[in-house]
Amino acid sequence: MQHSTALVAVAMALLVAFAAAAPSGHEITALPGWSGPLPSRHYSGYLNISQTKRIHYWFVESMNNPTTDPVVVWMNGGPGCSSLDGFVYEHGPFRFSEDGTSLVRFNQSWASLANMLYIEAPVGVGFSYATDSAYACNDDQTAYDNRLAVQTFFSLFPEYNQHDLFITGESYGGIYVPTLAESILQATENGTYKGAPLKGIAVGNGCTGNEIGVCGGERDKYETEYLLGTAFVDPSLKDAIRAACDFSNSSVPSMPCQVLLNKMHNNLGNIDMYNIYGSCINGDSNQVLRAPLGKTYTDIRGPTACIDSILASNYFNRADVQAAIHVQKPVERWSTCGTAPGWTYNSNRANLPRDSYPYIIEHIKVVIYNGDWDTCVPYTDNVAWTSGMNYPTKAAWHPWFYNVTAEGVTSEQVGGYATVYDKNDFTFVTVRGGRHEVPETAPDKALALLSHLIHGVGF
Repeated sequence: MQHSTALVAVAMALLVAFAAAAPSGHEITALPGWSGPLPSRHYSGYLNISQTKRIHYWFVESMNNPTTDPVVVWMNGGPGCSSLDGFVYEHGPFRFSEDGTSLVRFNQSWASLANMLYIEAPVGVGFSYATDSAYACNDDQTAYDNRLAVQTFFSLFPEYNQHDLFITGESYGGIYVPTLAESILQATENGTYKGAPLKGIAVGNGCTGNEIGVCGGERDKYETEYLLGTAFVDPSLKDAIRAACDFSNSSVPSMPCQVLLNKMHNNLGNIDMYNIYGSCINGDSNQVLRAPLGKTYTDIRGPTACIDSILASNYFNRADVQAAIHVQKPVERWSTCGTAPGWTYNSNRANLPRDSYPYIIEHIKVVIYNGDWDTCVPYTDNVAWTSGMNYPTKAAWHPWFYNVTAEGVTSEQVGGYATVYDKNDFTFVTVRGGRHEVPETAPDKALALLSHLIHGVGF
């Protein structure tokens, strides 16, 4: 009994020390739309990474064990989309009620396993801003700024400096995540990095550069391969496309192929490119895409880029919400994919599988995952470049599993399919029923995927 009392006392002392170290002025004490205490401690404010740049963050302490659980950074894409999209629509502790007037508990929150850090980046996205209104961004500057943001966070929360760190994200986060990881690893090697040790990354439905994949001029190739595997295209048209289109030596389709691809796209109709099996709902976005479409040689009429920011925009533009989370009112209305006036972005990283991933995979765990309901960055793209790394295969394409409990019975279900490579267990994973934003339609599988990553469990 005395031993267990001592353990409780130590645990309480650690929690008190944690609370004391965190910046009290950033703590969220209450959220409009939520009654009662928050499920765990939340902090929101600005990371001042330079004399002019103010990066907004939202930190959610783990609902499991914040004193030992890892810190997981989350980044959405665009470029130009807010990571609060991930917070409210994907894996934060809340989701909106149907009418948007209140917040409801979300049981598959990633904060059930980790301390979650959401960063609105780069500067000019969401609530992040620059005092001098300088909003010319690119991949290299964003990687550097994101590292400064991570380091500034750990200077404000030094109690987390000895925790494991993981970086996760999706879509154009396929650029943000590995370039941030690369920057941290390089700074660690030269002794300039100050923060928690980076252990791994996970990238979902991600871009890979301006010269490779769907975001880099190969959309016709990989999107066509994906669509021909669905029931959306007339079988006779599928046969004609397969006969006329040869992408094996070039990503540029021949003229006869382009004619057929135009016919396919025109017949697809208004389906959501981010979730081909869902409804197309647009609302309250300034038309920043979740990922660049890249160069295409077809007249794309479908699928359609459908971005629903209605409930999130209504919530985060409320004055009482902005006061509660300690942010400055943006010049323009906040939206999930919205930027400051004058904001620009230059995608200047050409080919991350060639230029960055070999170095990253050498040092840390890397998981590349794809929801299989996505045509924006379809799995055909990422399975191609991951296999194209030419690492020896450790475990060929196979199902991976997660547990589901329903009606009091727990059963093992297929989460998707995986290929594991011999090089540091580099892994490609599909998530069955996952849209572009995987946790939105496959939250239980996404949570299982996170568990695999942070606990070092293979697929």
